[in-house]
Amino acid sequence: MPGVNKKNAEKLLSDIQKKIQNWNEQSSFTLKGVKNLSMADLETLELYADTYIRTGGFYGLMEPRGAIAQVLVKYNIVVA
Repeated sequence: MPGVNKKNAEKLLSDIQKKIQNWNEQSSFTLKGVKNLSMADLETLELYADTYIRTGGFYGLMEPRGAIAQVLVKYNIVVA
């Protein structure tokens, strides 16, 4: 269901933007229960979500691992 996953990727981008708006230098972030995400993690997640929206997959990117992969799974963003 690429359409559903695309909407999930768009939701992830929206959630990231909300977190960034409340950012301060000492912030660590939580998305869908995945804790201790850094600003760099949020930027990486934006890249994965943008790429998924444009291509329907993670073409040209490394396989997501660790907390990045956990967030993508929680948002049900998977490669078809």
